Amino acid sequence: MGDDGALIDIGDGRDLVLTTDTLVSGTHFLSTDDPFSIGYKSVAVNLSDLAAMGAIPKYVLLSLTLPVSDEIWIEQFSNGIKALLRSHSVALVGGDTTRGDTLSVTLTAIGFVKSDTALRRDHACLDDDVWVSGLIGLGSIGLLIKQGVLAFPVEEEQDFLRRLHEPQPRIELGQKLIGIANSAIDVSDGLVADAGHIANQSGVKIIIDYEEIPVHEAIKNRRFNQDIESSILGGGDDYELLFTAKAEHMLRINSIAAELGLPLTKIGRVTQGVGVEVCDGNGGLKKDFQKGFDHFATRK
Repeated sequence: MGDDGALIDIGDGRDLVLTTDTLVSGTHFLSTDDPFSIGYKSVAVNLSDLAAMGAIPKYVLLSLTLPVSDEIWIEQFSNGIKALLRSHSVALVGGDTTRGDTLSVTLTAIGFVKSDTALRRDHACLDDDVWVSGLIGLGSIGLLIKQGVLAFPVEEEQDFLRRLHEPQPRIELGQKLIGIANSAIDVSDGLVADAGHIANQSGVKIIIDYEEIPVHEAIKNRRFNQDIESSILGGGDDYELLFTAKAEHMLRINSIAAELGLPLTKIGRVTQGVGVEVCDGNGGLKKDFQKGFDHFATRK
């Protein structure tokens, strides 16, 4: 319990990895959002959980609740699902469709990993380096752009919105980190919140250097804006991998980054203690920021 997926020993040298997520209209997306992106993201968030455990995805099950039956909407939604499943050779093998007052998508993903090799949240070790893939804060800033809170040139806004609607699960990275990373998680609820899951499950403290967190070029000089800072530290919706590894693995990690064409950035370290600390460039502690996505927060 408490990992990105359930591990079940199936007795043939492999562990079955199971994960499920529900996306609800008004909480995770707007009913007016492009149905292709809703379908795409429903797959992406589940495959990201498998990636965080180093699993090879194989199958998904889909349960869909619809207020109305709209054939055009369903076709576009299905195309979004198919696009990501095909790119990772994953099969849709069943599910259910029903009518309800609120549009809701529940997807269960199934994968495999060699027995006793899965990446876990509870194996971070003292003096590990803390790493993150890709860029952080894009998904949350994309939402702020949609809400009219932030604005950027059109081309840059498209980068943020693309990450919000069509995140890329780091499947290959997760598999390559087996035997290298001591712990891993995907950044879905927010960088600090998800680092906190690793810290709490491993019984350690994680210290993050705020200025080392990789961000989009458009916000590098604005990272101390309150909305942007909260997006970077607590916004979530990035679906990058946060992981810890011994310092001796730095060259191997940099080699993986070059091989995948994916930035992997060291942003902190694991120490004795509890929880997560975020340091600014002057060694001070940052405290006033959004701590992560709250599923039960009041929303307009």
